[in-house]
Amino acid sequence: MIDYRKLGFVSTKQHTICEYEGKMLAEHVITRDGFNEQYSILYQKRAPTHEIKVELLQHDNPFFPSFHKTNTHELKRRHFQTPIYKKEGSMLESRATLLINDNCSIGIVNLSKSDENFFSNADADEIFFVPEGSGILQTIMGEIDYKKGDYLFIPKAIPYRFICHSKSNMLVVEGKSKFGIPAEFKQPSGQIKLDAPYNHRDFKSPTRLLNFEDNENYCVIVKKDHNLTIHEYTDFPYKVVGWDGWYWPFSFSIYDYQPKTSSVHLPPTIHNVFSGNKFYMMNFVPRMLDYHPKAVPCPWPHSSVDCDEAIFYVSGDFTSRKGISNYSISFHPAGIPHGPHPERYEQSIGAKYTQELAIMVDTFEPLFVTEAAMVLEDRKYHFTWDSHDHL
Repeated sequence: MIDYRKLGFVSTKQHTICEYEGKMLAEHVITRDGFNEQYSILYQKRAPTHEIKVELLQHDNPFFPSFHKTNTHELKRRHFQTPIYKKEGSMLESRATLLINDNCSIGIVNLSKSDENFFSNADADEIFFVPEGSGILQTIMGEIDYKKGDYLFIPKAIPYRFICHSKSNMLVVEGKSKFGIPAEFKQPSGQIKLDAPYNHRDFKSPTRLLNFEDNENYCVIVKKDHNLTIHEYTDFPYKVVGWDGWYWPFSFSIYDYQPKTSSVHLPPTIHNVFSGNKFYMMNFVPRMLDYHPKAVPCPWPHSSVDCDEAIFYVSGDFTSRKGISNYSISFHPAGIPHGPHPERYEQSIGAKYTQELAIMVDTFEPLFVTEAAMVLEDRKYHFTWDSHDHL
């Protein structure tokens, strides 16, 4: 993950008797890659293993966690008009998976009410981007206040829920392994390098622990292999009084990202923010544009023959596109060229600054389009590169 953090009461020595308020605590170790990578230790009033009932959960959202790949195989550029997706509610009620492969998935959430139960994704790490709204991300490791512009990262299998203060139309990306800070931004010791686009202080871990003292039955919903099970306990199973380690949820504001610029246009890899196994996430943020006297700030038309590309448009007048509303997603698969609309390429000459805000996911294995995405598709999009077309 990022670095060592600590919150609340922990033992002076790992794996030894630890008492709190006169009672012995359970030491709960959460670890990756067996016991070979990052871990955290949670000190709890009891071990979280006292289920009294486990069963498959059937709920009425057909787009998550289940999904259906389409049987359409046209190789074309696509535009998913996500603002027309009207299903709202809690995170599980309003979530839809739009693009997926064996390493990651890309989806949306129209969060308009708080979650009742905690949810644990045992398949993947998750990162939510909050383009609007505010609330509290409650995790078993404590609470994080979130606001407009925040990324919210929840490590694999960490139970959490959203307390919604105002509506948020979120982007969500799942990464099955090695999801987090790109290796090129870190020293061998793990410290973030001085030339990285952010530093350790920009990542906010939970600031306060949960306070669950109820003695009533409580349920936690777990996703595994794209199925949900509901686990019922005699009381809330994660009464944590403290934790420490390297494995923890965080928030990161896109407004704290430090963009890089050049005299001529550079590839989008200079905008990397997070990465996972065979995929990268990139930020396009307000920044100074290329400053060579003959620079063309708009991206070049390109054939990135080994990458699929998906872009979530947040706000501003995007340099290379026309006719796309905020929160829409474009999808440009490998195998065919793509790039700016022709007039945008020429219009960018002489521009000094951009106010665009967008998030891109590039994958090194093909993304499959789901039926949920096809419901939202703008079927004319592939042909909007005709310079005579006016949207």
